[in-house]
Amino acid sequence: MAVERRDKEPIKKEPIKKEEPQQTEGSKITRREFLFGTGAGIAGLVIGGVVGSQAFPKTVEVAVEAPPAEPAPAAAAEGEEEASPYKANYTLVFDPYQCTGCMRCAVACSEKYSAEYFPEQSSTGVNLEFARIRPVRFQYVDVINVCHDCKLEPWAEGSDLAPCQAVCPEEAIITVPEGEGKENYYGMGYKYVDRDKCLGADKCWRCAEICEDQFGSGISFDPIEKKAQVCGRCGGDPECVKACPEPLALQWVPVTHNGRYFAHTPPDYGELLYRKMFSQRRTL
Repeated sequence: MAVERRDKEPIKKEPIKKEEPQQTEGSKITRREFLFGTGAGIAGLVIGGVVGSQAFPKTVEVAVEAPPAEPAPAAAAEGEEEASPYKANYTLVFDPYQCTGCMRCAVACSEKYSAEYFPEQSSTGVNLEFARIRPVRFQYVDVINVCHDCKLEPWAEGSDLAPCQAVCPEEAIITVPEGEGKENYYGMGYKYVDRDKCLGADKCWRCAEICEDQFGSGISFDPIEKKAQVCGRCGGDPECVKACPEPLALQWVPVTHNGRYFAHTPPDYGELLYRKMFSQRRTL
């Protein structure tokens, strides 16, 4: 075996050259040409798809089910009457935050009752003295002054009548039972003034005196004959509630308390509401 010398100069090996594929002229594609060709191809596919869909539209029939027929309203049974708008054991409640003092309630009430009792005298105008409900304006507060339907307490006062009824010497203020009275005017258990019995403001005044002194001034007198007027709730469907433009300002709600709980004279009620709404006493 031949032994090579260590001091011998190493033999240099030539690097192996990699043969590159030969390209003929015209086969080279630049980057710009490649991108242009790709964009043109995509555009052609999109245009071809749109034109093809318009030229050969696909019609697909979809079965549309008819909506179910609404059941016919059940016919009212024989002898069954529609719900009456007149309600018993309801009362008027107003919201001082919603009331704007527009007086529409008083106008509707005066028009209704002046035409009922004095059609000739009231045919040319509106007199608010006929109104059973009267908004009273204070500083930033409006108070609705109307009968609160107060009741005496039998265990303490020996009667369950209204205070104005109890003191009337002619028993002119009566409670009309349900089923009696005049529809849309009085009845359904609300109060009514018998004008033939009432002595009027010039001779009596006792109902207004006890109401104003203790229960809130819910009694008024007409300007022609000066007979007492008290809110009879229009027989269970008050005209004032229907005339009020604010939905929650004047409400017709079931009775929950004796009306005495809400009864205050208008000045006292105005002071009370002012303190409640603005958290301070009213100053002039």
